[in-house]
Amino acid sequence: MKRKSVYLAGLTLLSLIVLFSCAKPPTAEMDAANAAVAKAQADTNVTQYAPDSLKRAADSLAKMKAEADAKRYDNAKTLAQETIKLADQAIADGNAGLERAKDEAAGLIASSKSLVLEVTNALASAKKVARIKLNFTDLTAQFNSAKATLADAEKDQGSGNYKSAIEKGKKARTALSDMLAAISSAVQAASKKK
Repeated sequence: MKRKSVYLAGLTLLSLIVLFSCAKPPTAEMDAANAAVAKAQADTNVTQYAPDSLKRAADSLAKMKAEADAKRYDNAKTLAQETIKLADQAIADGNAGLERAKDEAAGLIASSKSLVLEVTNALASAKKVARIKLNFTDLTAQFNSAKATLADAEKDQGSGNYKSAIEKGKKARTALSDMLAAISSAVQAASKKK
């Protein structure tokens, strides 16, 4: 009886050793996860417009590698699948971010162009107002600078550099809005002096 239980214990131990020695890392899944993250990292839309999504995918990849190193292969396999989904989501987020940036750049440029016309008309009208306190030389220089910034924004938009186009579009719009407000204020002040 003692021999039989020793035999069974030995057999159980041997089975466990064989079982754990046969456990292998999920190489195919891990390779696919590595490839998915590499693809996302190489996508400029992802790096520019979805860096947070890319970071989540890279973090998941690091966890997957840590689990594989610790020989927790089931966890590594699960994380590999999650990493692939996160990398795919990063690519989708990058493409969506690009579309939002395109729309924002176009909107800023269009609104700034309309402000250029408003400032042009306001300047022309202001020059006809008696006793107006405006430095037309400075305003004209600011106006020309804002138009140049707007032209640069359009160039950036045309070359697909939407982040720069947005930044320059905002700068031009703010400058033009400020000029319009200054002109309007000066016209009102001059009108009250009559």
